Amino acid sequence: MSARRVQARVGHALLLAAALLLAACAARRIVRHDRIDEDALGAVRRGLPAARGLAFTAPVPAVALDRAALGAALLADVDQSYRPGDLATMERVWARLGLLPPGTNLRAAITGLYEREGAGFYDPRSKRLMISTHAMAHLGWRVTLLSALARRDLAGELFAAHELTHALQDQHWGLPTGAEPITSAHGDRLLARRAVLEGDATLAGFAYVAGGRLDGDALARVVGQLGDVERELAARYPEVPEVLRAAVAFQYDAGTAFVARALATGGWPAVDRVEADPPTSTAEVLHPARWFGERVPPVEVAIEGTEPLAGAGWTPILEDTLGELDVRVLARRTLPAAAAARVADGWRGDRLRAFARGEDLLLLWMTAWASPGEAAEFAEAAPGFLAAARVEQRGPRVLVCLPPARRRRPGRGRRGRMAACRRLTAAAPVPYRAGGACRRARSRRSSGSSAPSARRRRTCTSGVACATP
Repeated sequence: MSARRVQARVGHALLLAAALLLAACAARRIVRHDRIDEDALGAVRRGLPAARGLAFTAPVPAVALDRAALGAALLADVDQSYRPGDLATMERVWARLGLLPPGTNLRAAITGLYEREGAGFYDPRSKRLMISTHAMAHLGWRVTLLSALARRDLAGELFAAHELTHALQDQHWGLPTGAEPITSAHGDRLLARRAVLEGDATLAGFAYVAGGRLDGDALARVVGQLGDVERELAARYPEVPEVLRAAVAFQYDAGTAFVARALATGGWPAVDRVEADPPTSTAEVLHPARWFGERVPPVEVAIEGTEPLAGAGWTPILEDTLGELDVRVLARRTLPAAAAARVADGWRGDRLRAFARGEDLLLLWMTAWASPGEAAEFAEAAPGFLAAARVEQRGPRVLVCLPPARRRRPGRGRRGRMAACRRLTAAAPVPYRAGGACRRARSRRSSGSSAPSARRRRTCTSGVACATP
């Protein structure tokens, strides 16, 4: 090792020692000697309402947890957020769809990611703030030095203000806590709601640390810094499934950018209005003009006409909406990120229903798009990331049917595995409906000739067409 490197290492060590010494003399830290300093936390409790423009309606007690206790609390939170067996079903379905690698343990992946990244959390069930005793250990000497020079526990204050904002949200609008039935889930809507919650709390935390106000330049800096969250998560945790990393990054990146738009134009009262009437899809968060301008809510898609499957022994085990964000993640399996975003951009609604028969899975996914051209772009790209699927476009909608996975069975090849999909898309009513009353009308089908099609077309009053063979 060269002399300069030795001098540099010694210099860093002296700097760190000086930072720790300064920190010891600085203002009180939120967590000190594995205990919560109530005076330091109380200062955040008192100052946050002015910074956020929202008052507490009830006390928010706090508890310090060591690494093991925080892990146990996170596991308990996950277990209460899903019904028994739901995670196993999701693992099975998402793996078949390609959103998860086979063999993924969702419970371990979710808790592991949050345990490593999180400094604690506000628990809306117990109404308590959980703070880790090792929360700031991984933030490094630069944060320690900055805090010391400012004579403040900046990292601790930022975290406490963020999580206490969740308590404010809970007291004024309520936080989601219940476990949705997995056969009637709305995951995309829930993720959009969480993005608003996290964006609000992120900006409130920075506003508190900054003294109560974030101007346009400060908002731009915060939003810009958070733009790299997904890439940083991928570098830190390559073993975590991309769909989980994308969901976490979306809440802090797109969610903060969305709330920043409201804050910049109307202050915290505008953010309050977003909290009271939040976006209902990840598409609206990804494209704020669809919420702040002329609102473009998602199309309600209902799956119908699957009675033949029930007669053949297939049982529905999951139904959910994937949303534009998950379409992006799926498309990124075979496309560059920018191209995947373009494929997903025209999303207007979808519904996925999974059926099981013994070990076999059959997935039926109906998607609605802004135009036939947007639908065609998705239909052309889908076979690349859903290679085994039957994909059929009908106007501004695309039906995807993913048959049971290939297994070695005498006399059962691709033709046998695709039988259920063929029956649904060619011999039985196409299971699609978009909100609004529908009327039957004749139509033609373009197939290289002008001959009339034998099928009928139902045109919904909402402007979204529904096909019936």
